Amino acid sequence: MSARLLPLGVDIGATRVRVVEAELCGTRARVRAVAVRDVPAGSSSSGTLRDAQYVGAIIEDAVVELGTRQRRCVCGIGEPDAMLRTLMLPKMTAVERERAARFEAERHIDYPVDEALVRLHRVDASGTAWVLGICRKSAIVTRSAALRAAGLKPVAMDHEACALARAFAGFDAVVDMGHHRTSLHVTTGHAPLTLQVCSGGADVTRAIERELAVDEQTAEKRKRILGTSGAGERSRAALASDVAALVRSARPTHAIKRIALVGNAARLPGIASDLETATGSLCEVPVSETLHGERYPEDVIRSSAPDWTLAAALAAWGAA
Repeated sequence: MSARLLPLGVDIGATRVRVVEAELCGTRARVRAVAVRDVPAGSSSSGTLRDAQYVGAIIEDAVVELGTRQRRCVCGIGEPDAMLRTLMLPKMTAVERERAARFEAERHIDYPVDEALVRLHRVDASGTAWVLGICRKSAIVTRSAALRAAGLKPVAMDHEACALARAFAGFDAVVDMGHHRTSLHVTTGHAPLTLQVCSGGADVTRAIERELAVDEQTAEKRKRILGTSGAGERSRAALASDVAALVRSARPTHAIKRIALVGNAARLPGIASDLETATGSLCEVPVSETLHGERYPEDVIRSSAPDWTLAAALAAWGAA
């Protein structure tokens, strides 16, 4: 069966850039190769990039490693720089809808609405239910600049919550335990619900660093191998408590019985069982179907899944 090369998936995170080359084989997207590069702290985030040209050079180096001819790409962007909200509107003209969308957008952002891209997407035949998209312009501009500096052609900016929902279709929610921020993405009928807290894997690393009097690199390595055995226990418990609080906030309007875990802190040994106790939901560190291919052994895929899933899901955008 012939395979079609999909646009590259580019995940620009707080500490790493991940680029995934994937192909569409029949109706299934699967990963062909993954390249990961570290980025210095502060040079990138979920939104606006401080040095787009520098990040672009890092992405270019990763693309060279892949050895791919593909130059089209899909990049991820998430809250707080990109938001999706469901909006109910009565029958009105296009001009009236645009005004209503900008008025509604002002309720959700803490910067001038002129600095935002605001879009509406109809989601039902009646024309009353719409998805409101709000994105900080600087986040789009700097990420696009980085991708073009890498010699790539961005064809889409996909919301991280939508990409992760595609990766884990059988789950009610996805918890992305990032470096500095943890996000709960709840699958809904129209726009996903995203709730966030400013804590993540870096807090556990810093706790291990303080308690054992070691440097950050040693603390991070110890965390990945041993978890919090003997150090960082309180920080780990606080992270689990923060995730449980997010789940409780969403439960009045959403049934959350099964949660997928991704991100930096999802690798902590036993964190899934901790979160099951804290949330009362089934919590797993699953492997997306897109990651299964012929290039990497299953043990490598399973250990790398928390880091690779978002980039792989972004690459699969071209198959949706």
